Amino acid sequence: MHRALATAALPLLVLACAPAAPPPAAPAALTAAPDAREQQAQGEQLAAAFCDAWNRHDMDAFAALQAEDADFVNIFGMWWHGRAEIRKNHVGIHETVFRQSRLTSVRVETRFVTPEVAVVRWAWELTGVLTPDGQPAPDMQGILVHVARREGSRLQIVTTQNTSATADAFRAVRGMDSSGKPAQVSLAGPPAARPQNR
Repeated sequence: MHRALATAALPLLVLACAPAAPPPAAPAALTAAPDAREQQAQGEQLAAAFCDAWNRHDMDAFAALQAEDADFVNIFGMWWHGRAEIRKNHVGIHETVFRQSRLTSVRVETRFVTPEVAVVRWAWELTGVLTPDGQPAPDMQGILVHVARREGSRLQIVTTQNTSATADAFRAVRGMDSSGKPAQVSLAGPPAARPQNR
């Protein structure tokens, strides 16, 4: 009987005495984020590519800046999902009210929140806008915010939020010093009473 118990217990004893399995391998180290200068350069390259595609009215190049599953909220709150939908809706406006428009970036700030993901925020001005009946419309200004994923030495847009800015707010953005401190701007009075020239 003792021999039978010992025989039955032998496999458990072998398992108990076996060396422990090695711990799982640590995940490969994350790629280091670019240094501050390279971060800023990548954000500026993204804004420049966005402006270039816009100004050539090349919506294929514009769409290529977006991830396949990107989303885009425009200044009116229209929310488009996916590269194809973003492209389609920009094609429409570039055939009409924006067909003569020119977009310029005024100020770009880039901050990597992980080694692979950046927030790129930039102020823009848009001239040459037309009304739906083809008449010149007032120039526009605002701020675009992209969340972008690093793809090699460039950034690809994952999501975009566009915000229109009043003339006074935009002057404050333009007047920021390198620390991000805004210039002193009076926002008193109704919008109609404020000067609209930049």
